Amino acid sequence: MMREDERRWHCRRSSDFSANIVLPKQSPTVTCTVENISAGGVRIRLPTAVALPKEFVLEIPSLNLRVNARVAWSRGEHHGVKFLWRQHKSSREAGASPDRPWGSLSLTG
Repeated sequence: MMREDERRWHCRRSSDFSANIVLPKQSPTVTCTVENISAGGVRIRLPTAVALPKEFVLEIPSLNLRVNARVAWSRGEHHGVKFLWRQHKSSREAGASPDRPWGSLSLTG
């Protein structure tokens, strides 16, 4: 059941994916863990509290995903990250549903 103060548009799922934050004009990438994921974004955890730039590229190799992202909130080593892509009606054709907004993509690690 959704809490009254819940503002998410997409169903989210717990996860434990390794991911990389690709920073503009910097290398190497910053490794993080995706703790939950939805069609609209992720919650990530870094090994320590780090200030992230407003926008960056997020790579989740196990999902073959590379997407532009924007920080929505930060609390210590946790960050809420919004994907910067359009949601298309064609997602239904990919097998999307309210409880599986990413379609047939498998989110098991």
